[in-house]
Amino acid sequence: MYEKRKFISILTVSLLLTMILSFKLIIVKNKFVSYKHEEVLSGTKVKNTVRGESYGYSDILECLKKSGDLQIQSISMVENEKCNVEVNYRGDINLLYNVLCELNESKNFLGINSININKDAKITNMSINFKKNK
Repeated sequence: MYEKRKFISILTVSLLLTMILSFKLIIVKNKFVSYKHEEVLSGTKVKNTVRGESYGYSDILECLKKSGDLQIQSISMVENEKCNVEVNYRGDINLLYNVLCELNESKNFLGINSININKDAKITNMSINFKKNK
């Protein structure tokens, strides 16, 4: 009788310990899952950045074709999203302002690096920067 009582008490204690440990395991698992979801949600907010319009070489050529007096000498990438175009302008220097205003209206126009005017040959060399990200 004593052996049976001792066995039942040991069995009851072990059953209680098992229940307590399983509840602790469930609580820890839920905390881990909730922390994991918070980390994933905060990571997706950073990744969802909105990128602007994309421009390529065809957009640059189309912009330069609008003013027919420009002759393209070379196109080269300067940085990751920046393209440099070497252009010759043959024509009246007084009309160069109108050509530059037309370029300024383009969305992917960034700026002019340099302008070299050769009055003898009536040629103007320009180095122009455009956005190029595709």
